Amino acid sequence: MAKSALLIKTIELIKQQPGITINGLARQLGRSDRTIYRWLSELAVELATPVYCSDGGYFLNDLCSDDTLYLNAEEILALKMSLKSSPFGQTSPIGKYAQSAWKKIRDAVSYDGLVAARDMAEVHRVHVNAPPFDIGSDTLERLETGLNKHHRLRVIYSSQKSNADKEYMIDPYAIVFRKHSWYIIAASREHGKVRQFKLARFRRVVDTGEIFEVPKDFNVDEYFRLSWEAWAGGEPTVVKVRFSPRVARMITESRRHPTQIVRPQPDGAVVYEVCVAGIEEIAIWIMGYGKDAEVLEPNSLKEYIMEHAKAVLALYSDAEKKVEQFVGGLT
Repeated sequence: MAKSALLIKTIELIKQQPGITINGLARQLGRSDRTIYRWLSELAVELATPVYCSDGGYFLNDLCSDDTLYLNAEEILALKMSLKSSPFGQTSPIGKYAQSAWKKIRDAVSYDGLVAARDMAEVHRVHVNAPPFDIGSDTLERLETGLNKHHRLRVIYSSQKSNADKEYMIDPYAIVFRKHSWYIIAASREHGKVRQFKLARFRRVVDTGEIFEVPKDFNVDEYFRLSWEAWAGGEPTVVKVRFSPRVARMITESRRHPTQIVRPQPDGAVVYEVCVAGIEEIAIWIMGYGKDAEVLEPNSLKEYIMEHAKAVLALYSDAEKKVEQFVGGLT
């Protein structure tokens, strides 16, 4: 049978069997899945036939306009890398939607485009560290209901500071991904303000059925405006740090925060100034530079880092003494 006749037969099968799969078409036409993908691409793109895919099945859309969606290999690659990245993995709160979206895209684009995108993926990588976690499908569904329908929730949450399970009544405003984790941004009755709750720390969620209204002046971007990386809601604090010439270039080559100001010094050092929400998170970053970072202000940050430095020194001093005692006992 000529190819043109097979293409017509393909259209007829889709019309007669709405939702037929690639495998079903391949079996009835006596061709490989790869060939069917190519034919469907030709029908949709080159011949402007209104074929579309839904949940893995193919249909003819008689109401379809003349405009045909076409994705090139680069666009397919960008979508695949985004939807397959770890923040949208199986345990992600929107993981199932990301996977469903990718399946529809995969089934709708041309086979040649998929192959080209796969080859390009060998030299393109995106790594975002989002450790897997499991809070249970029921818990996740109740959180989604609270977010989407504005239902007040009673939750059992494992506190990071006390490491104890605590009960809170929250009004969930938004869900966001920051740094390595997903967070629920919610008004907490117990705290008397908007707080962020790490998704992985929810132990139990009860839907109260009560309806709340999100304040008109609440904005997620504004809430995180002064956040250093993931934590928000702290007291706005101006931080100034002197970085030695040895690491000055590392500091100046990227913009880490929207409020940052970098002032070069005559000796090659730089003074880094930024306004952040609280000091604890930026302190971790500063301590990573060791002796090459000197906090100039505020004093509270100086003291915070000094206390940590003393504790680390004591830890290793005790370890050294124990080693000396152990070696002395052997001689």
